[in-house]
Amino acid sequence: MSEKANKVLYIALSLLIAIVFWLYVDDVQGSKISETYYRIPIEFIGAEDTLPNRGLMLTEGEDITIDLKLSGPRILISGLDKSDIRIQVDLTNISAVGTYTLNYEILFPDNVDRSRISREYASRSMVTVKIEELYTKTVPVEVSVSGEVADGYIYMAERLVLDPANLVVSGREKDVEKVAAARIKLDLTGATSSISRKFDYELLDAEGNVIEAEGIRLSDNQIQVDAPVYLVKTLNLTVKFKESPGSNLEDVDWKLEQNTVEVAGEAASLENKEDILLGEIDLSSLLSDTEMVLDISLPAGTVNLSGYTTTTLTITFSDNLATKALSVSNISAVGLSEGQSFDRLTSSVEVMLRGPADEVEQVTAEDVRVVVDLEEYTSNGTYSVPAMVFVDGYDNVGAIGSCSVACKIKS
Repeated sequence: MSEKANKVLYIALSLLIAIVFWLYVDDVQGSKISETYYRIPIEFIGAEDTLPNRGLMLTEGEDITIDLKLSGPRILISGLDKSDIRIQVDLTNISAVGTYTLNYEILFPDNVDRSRISREYASRSMVTVKIEELYTKTVPVEVSVSGEVADGYIYMAERLVLDPANLVVSGREKDVEKVAAARIKLDLTGATSSISRKFDYELLDAEGNVIEAEGIRLSDNQIQVDAPVYLVKTLNLTVKFKESPGSNLEDVDWKLEQNTVEVAGEAASLENKEDILLGEIDLSSLLSDTEMVLDISLPAGTVNLSGYTTTTLTITFSDNLATKALSVSNISAVGLSEGQSFDRLTSSVEVMLRGPADEVEQVTAEDVRVVVDLEEYTSNGTYSVPAMVFVDGYDNVGAIGSCSVACKIKS
């Protein structure tokens, strides 16, 4: 390193040592300064919890501030800001209405040695407060709605949810008695989805005029609003039919008294929905023309705007169909496990057939088979089992209604 560089380094080091030494001497040897801090607010311990729990409230004195002149070592005072100084008054020992003159405590940050700071002047030596009875009442939360939702949507006012739906208002009786309600302003202009968020509100008097909340305590600062805005859609009502010989869809006329229903729901749940399936009808279970009432089950979360919750299905069979009853004794079983035997107790079954008239006329009992499936019957015993009916040689003729066979299963 050059001689010139060494010289600069030595000078800098000397200055640093001199500054540190000066600060040390200034601090240790008692060099003091004074500083005045104006309008320091007071923290009232117990004003927000202890007093209200006792039915009391602070009504005068909470806006008091204090000017302080503090002195101490330069290094402490020069680094002390007004925001570092806290003044506290303890109200937790107060249990009755009245006027009280109380001491206060000055607090500093933990890293400040308060024993080295002196109070030279204070604009107040004590703090006077007034404690009154806390008056409380509950008022409703109202919603003022403005604007129109987008075309094809509907605002479901009856499903509006407010949390909370009422506010607890407390304070001096003369202030609280002015409050009749709280009002939220809800703008629905162009809305295409439900609204769910917290809203500010304003307080109203009995005439609907806005009043200031100064001096009034409120149980909630905001209100959670869930305002349903639903998509409106017309859905088709449909029925699924199970066909079989003699019970084909082409051989019936059917209609629904109501074949559409208008619903409302969240757009996400309805945008791909076009139909509502009312159920499946087995045509072979119907012996003749039939009317039946079907329930309309809406998609989850939707609302029925049409008003009706059922519709009537009318089914009329073609005049070209005929029916015929036969006593059939050709009864057999399938599905027996190894080692099992089947003894029928029913010697013959009454079977009702349906199909084109010219074919039904030709069918005899010898063309019909009754079969019971015993695969699920693994234990020995006597059972009455639903039976299946087959008509051999006549593709357009089938059994209608139901029948069963009594039988005994044994090993």
